[in-house]
Amino acid sequence: MTELTTKELEEQNRRLRCLIVSISASQLRKIALDIELNRPLTTVDAENLVSEAEECFRCARLMEVKNEIAKGLEAAGYELMSRAVQIETDLERAKRRNLEKAKTRNLGRAKRKK
Repeated sequence: MTELTTKELEEQNRRLRCLIVSISASQLRKIALDIELNRPLTTVDAENLVSEAEECFRCARLMEVKNEIAKGLEAAGYELMSRAVQIETDLERAKRRNLEKAKTRNLGRAKRKK
């Protein structure tokens, strides 16, 4: 077996860290997407994503975390936060549409009664 130099080992370590960040970010994206595929989204889903994002940000600020890992965690956190905002926006739009439909139905009933 060949002996690796310190520089080669450091390079392998760097590549492994990058791979871990990439896999972690992919896993977080999968979590965010799986929520959507299994059932209708709720405010609780958005809150859970915000909690996950906050945890990513907290871990990214730890002193012992390597810079590239911290950047990956921050990116994942922003992505999760973005998804949470999108869920809340979609829920608000749906609520507004339902209110408008209800008003339209009520106006139609009121006109028929006259």
